Parts: sequence; structure tokens; C-alpha cells
Amino acid sequence: IAMLYLKTFAFNPLMVNCYLVWNEHNEAMIVDPSCYTEIEQSQLLHYIKEKNLSVKYIVITHYHFDHVMGAAVISNELGVSLSIHKDYIQLAGNFDIHIQTQYFGFQMKTPPKPKFLLQDGDVLELGEDKINVIHVPGHSPCSIALYSEGNGFLISGDILFEGGIGRTDLACGNMELLLNGIKEKLFTLPETTEVYPGHGGTTTIGDEKKFNTFIG
Repeated sequence: IAMLYLKTFAFNPLMVNCYLVWNEHNEAMIVDPSCYTEIEQSQLLHYIKEKNLSVKYIVITHYHFDHVMGAAVISNELGVSLSIHKDYIQLAGNFDIHIQTQYFGFQMKTPPKPKFLLQDGDVLELGEDKINVIHVPGHSPCSIALYSEGNGFLISGDILFEGGIGRTDLACGNMELLLNGIKEKLFTLPETTEVYPGHGGTTTIGDEKKFNTFIG
């Protein structure tokens, strides 16, 4: 069977995991280009060049500033438009990137307007490999996880962490939506599924079902 490779970078002062996923034909996807400094941005670009990868998608798991710090530069350098869940527009309306960066005291280049609007159930393809888009709002209205059944992994953004869940006290946050979505859409995946979150270390669905105290 086809196999995907995955590389993790932890970028910016908030240590956001940026994931690079690619197949044996070197077709690649960047998830959350969170590289903040020029050094971080060139680190990501250098790795892509070194591995001779052709980036097909730049997927944003949700429209919070720390996950898109390098989006403007990376999108421009690679000539690839951003893909994001269609409900990002709710944040763009009342808690846009400018307001967020002021609120948290950062400065960054504004990401280009996302061109590809995703919804729950969409499938992104890298060759024969299919990656399913799972919409779990609550941390933000546009939060998505990316699931590769064939490779047994889930990139969970800020929906689910090792022993934690995304905060729900920011604009458009909703604890009930988040918990229900995790239980109904993520905890129904195979327990062996490796979980790669937006911050922190990896875990599995089985471990989170057993040990995550936030989800009763």
C-alpha cells in the first residue's frame, strides 16, 4: 500500500507544530505554516527543496494567528494558495488576524485570502493517498482535523492535544461543540490512530479516550 511520510517542525514562540506530509512521488502537503522568523521560514523551505517535494496543498487547521505566521511567505514562495474550512469567515469578521496579533502582541505579514474552502467530508489527495477533512468546531468555528485512514494518523490542530483540548474562551469558542465533536468524530476512529496535535507531543486516540480528563 501507498505510504505517507510525516515531518514535524515546532515553530514560533507559541511552539505551533507545522507538519509536512508527502508520498513516495514527492507530492506534499504543508499543514499550518507557523514559521515566524526568517530562519524558521527558510528552514521549512530548505527542507522542501532538499527533499525535492512538490507542494500541492497548504492547509490551515484553523484561522488563529499562531498557525499562519508564515502563510504569506510560504504561499508566495511556493506559489500555492491556502486551503481552510469555509467558516473561517466568521473569524475574519470579528476576530481577524490583525485583532488577534494586537491582542497577543505580535506582528506578522497578513496571510493571503484563502482560495480553497473546505468542508466536513472533503478529501484531499496525495497520489493514491486520501486525507479526510473532519470539521470539529469549538476551539474556533473553522477547526478541522486531517485523517489518513490508510496511514493511521490524525492531524488534530488545536482540537485535541495529549491530555488536553483546545481552549474555548476566544472569539466564537464553544466548549459543548468541541467536546461533542471530539466524542462523535474523533473518538470513533480506531484507537491505534496516531494523533499529531497543533502544540505538544503526539498521542493516540486510545490513550486520549482513557486518560484525557477534559472529555468525560
